[in-house]
Amino acid sequence: MPEQLRIWTGLAGAMLAAAGIVLVLFFVLAMPFGVARAQWAWLGPVNDWLSVLAAGPWIVATLLLAQRARMTGAWWIFTGAVVIGIVAMTIVTVLMLAGRATLAVQYVAAVPTIALAILWAVFATRLAVGRAFVPPWIAVLAVVLATAFVIAFVLIGASSALPQGPGRTALWLVGGAVGLVVYVGYPALWLCIASTAR
Repeated sequence: MPEQLRIWTGLAGAMLAAAGIVLVLFFVLAMPFGVARAQWAWLGPVNDWLSVLAAGPWIVATLLLAQRARMTGAWWIFTGAVVIGIVAMTIVTVLMLAGRATLAVQYVAAVPTIALAILWAVFATRLAVGRAFVPPWIAVLAVVLATAFVIAFVLIGASSALPQGPGRTALWLVGGAVGLVVYVGYPALWLCIASTAR
């Protein structure tokens, strides 16, 4: 079990990290300061396909971590909700790539799923620390990521309530930057679990 957990959490972390890095490159190269650059637009679909390919390892890693943490009852219901969210987000992403769904619909599927997955990670890593198969700082990292997600959500939400202007732009940029840190940091959490699980 420990070896399987390390393999699948490492694979999930690596693939999610690749998707996250491509997304950062997309915003830096294809949409710098909100100005579209067509020559880098291909990074968007690459990010989406990497996210789709990462779904399988992500689901397996989630289930293996839940099993290794010896979750019971409501914890498995929580885990099932995360898995359903990942599946739904993946289906919507494939539909978007096929031109059958919009980016707005993908956001509706992705944001709650990511929020749920990060919240689940907070509790799962705490259980994992209690079972003594990962070090305590793993659980701390999960809490930091969850806190950063809330900050990003609040800042971006607050920016939409402001009139057009520098204040709105500043809030959106700061919130977006924190959100990108979370998007890249979440895969790092899986990689840290892979490198420390025993």
